[in-house]
Amino acid sequence: MIRISTMPLNELRRLDLNLLVVLRAVLQTRNVTVAAQKLNMSQPAVSRAIGRLRHVFADQLFIKGARGVVATPRAEALADSISKLLHDLDDLLGSQEFSPSTSNRIFRIATTDYGAIAVLPSLAAVFAAEAPNAGIEVLPFSQDTFRRASNGDVDVVLYSDDPVPDDLQRTILFNETYLSFVRADHPLASRLNNGQPHLDDFLDPPHILVSIFGGRTSELDDRLAALGRSRRIAMWLPYFATAAVIASKTDFILTIPERVASELASPHGLISFRTPVELEGFGYQMLWHARTQSDAGSLWLRRQIISVSRAQ
Repeated sequence: MIRISTMPLNELRRLDLNLLVVLRAVLQTRNVTVAAQKLNMSQPAVSRAIGRLRHVFADQLFIKGARGVVATPRAEALADSISKLLHDLDDLLGSQEFSPSTSNRIFRIATTDYGAIAVLPSLAAVFAAEAPNAGIEVLPFSQDTFRRASNGDVDVVLYSDDPVPDDLQRTILFNETYLSFVRADHPLASRLNNGQPHLDDFLDPPHILVSIFGGRTSELDDRLAALGRSRRIAMWLPYFATAAVIASKTDFILTIPERVASELASPHGLISFRTPVELEGFGYQMLWHARTQSDAGSLWLRRQIISVSRAQ
């Protein structure tokens, strides 16, 4: 961590907090041009700031990579401490008032493909109407998402009801169920009985399995195995939207959460039916760190997410 008390006085004089803001942006984006755009700065100004940071920390910090810059071990070691320091300063110096209509704050939401489809379209409409100058930066879910939430890099995380770290606050947004889908002229569409196919008909065509974090089986496969049955999976992929496009152009069957399905079915000419195997579904939750519990802007964001999620 950054230990201010052990830094020489001449280094402290050079430690402009604005430089740390630049360092955080480059660490987050790994691209000087993108960081400059994010900070409303010119690229040369960001490059000059990096030069000053190299002098302060006596390290190269970043080297050129194929698609941006690569952080040195020293820069990586600084990342968490800088993020926490700047977040704490925001809490100390920032106003506890938040005006959606005038704020230009950029909120950072980490989520998966599912959360992006199920929650963000309605949330974007709220921002357009109530916070037209504010923005949403969506971060892909990764192995360090929970750590970044704890450090204040992420305002909220949208995630399933799987176990999460104890230091994160949480609330269940809704409970989700599953539906199965095929293209409108699929042979199975004419063999539905009260909105549900016979299990043999359901298992005859190939299937698509959407697995956000990888894996060759799902709850559906576990339930089928308990019945002594199985399905043939033709494709495994981590993207719901891509799976819907593929289902619209093939005889593949797609079984996905209902909220995602409601957004994807009509645009891609898919029809839904009840899966002939009972599935439990899952709860979907919003997570945030206690440090942002009383932050006015974060509180407003969480309320909007709860509102749009429970209105569907």
